[in-house]
Amino acid sequence: MTTGEYLCDMPEKLVFRGGFGLKKKPNVLLLLPKTKGPIGIKSFKKLIKDNFNLLEYDDVETEKLGIFNTFYDSSLENKALAVNIAMEKWKGVKFHIISHSTGCGLGAFIAKNHIEDCESLILISPWNKKDKDFTSIQKNRVDNSKNLETIMYLKSEYNLLYSSEYINKYKVQFIEHILNQKNDSIDVVNKEQRLKSILDCNIGNELHKLKQPKLFINALDDKLMKVYHGIELQKLCNNSQLVTLNSGGHMLTETRTNDLIKHIKKFLNFIGS
Repeated sequence: MTTGEYLCDMPEKLVFRGGFGLKKKPNVLLLLPKTKGPIGIKSFKKLIKDNFNLLEYDDVETEKLGIFNTFYDSSLENKALAVNIAMEKWKGVKFHIISHSTGCGLGAFIAKNHIEDCESLILISPWNKKDKDFTSIQKNRVDNSKNLETIMYLKSEYNLLYSSEYINKYKVQFIEHILNQKNDSIDVVNKEQRLKSILDCNIGNELHKLKQPKLFINALDDKLMKVYHGIELQKLCNNSQLVTLNSGGHMLTETRTNDLIKHIKKFLNFIGS
């Protein structure tokens, strides 16, 4: 069993891909969530790589190493501490954070500890704080992981994360994607840890203290991090912008890839990067 203190001594165990560069492109730290649908995010990552020097922290692969194996260790603040230490090799290099869903919590704490180097935050499908509605949604997800067999559980997750229009558009791909996972066991403990780490983190409390420019991007039909979260965050945070897309659900990195890149580039041009 690891402890928060021990994590500080093992940044080499964290999984990163890519790196910051000296090319005349902005540096980006990418922080993504666990879930991916049948289409995936290859297009999103390719467009990021085409436009930016990309360093990705892979929280999912890091978790598989057993580093974050207690509720304490899996707090987003503690994970961010380990990431910050691992990033010491890039100290003094300016970068922007692009985060999605769970990654938004990590991004807030990483930016907090990189005031000089982190030039902006782009938060896709973020949440603000734990409230009655958000708690109920996350509790239901945990209950489903405990009580549903794999196929029904996956259907419940995808129905929450994607719009019905998107699922219908890629109906065949979703069916195939689910059937490919039918023999996988559901890691209930990991699921509960991840969702607890989100509910325990009111990122609005952190973000409103940060002076870096911020761009929030969400969708009207997001059933998980509902649209009001982004509205609340934009009101809380000075020097921030909010873009609300008319559709796309929660998984905008899959469903609205081109629009995300367009708005990210426009924002970075606006702040002079």
